[in-house]
Amino acid sequence: MREAGTVSREASGSGVLRQDPVGAGMLTVARLAFGVFFVGSAVLKLGATGTMEQMLGAAGFVEPLPWIWFAAACQFLGGLALIANRLVRWASVGLIAYVAVVNGILHGFWILDGEAASIQFQLFSKNLGIIAGLLAIGGVAGTWGMSRKEVYYA
Repeated sequence: MREAGTVSREASGSGVLRQDPVGAGMLTVARLAFGVFFVGSAVLKLGATGTMEQMLGAAGFVEPLPWIWFAAACQFLGGLALIANRLVRWASVGLIAYVAVVNGILHGFWILDGEAASIQFQLFSKNLGIIAGLLAIGGVAGTWGMSRKEVYYA
């Protein structure tokens, strides 16, 4: 059984493999966009550690600064991997785990009311969209090792 997203057959059923350059280009843009998003978020996080400490302190973190550094490192390294097109599947899985933890800890709309619940639900939902995009990128990345240079689509 072949890995999903690796190769496709032409609609004519001739059995000839074809590369989809438009799909590969779209994947490249998505991968780079997510990479820039995460690297940028890490840089902004480190530039606003005071604000981040207050936010995490309000969420119950006793010593938030090491967690801020850890979060920034996760975002920075995962984003760089996506930009460099290296270990894309691992980076996607790691960033998915990071976003899922952030959603559970910081965007608990289910314990709030009114406008605060609405804002947190929007942030939670936005993060679900990020997870969906990372699942797609990781799903077509090929293998668990280095990135594939040619992407084939159905």
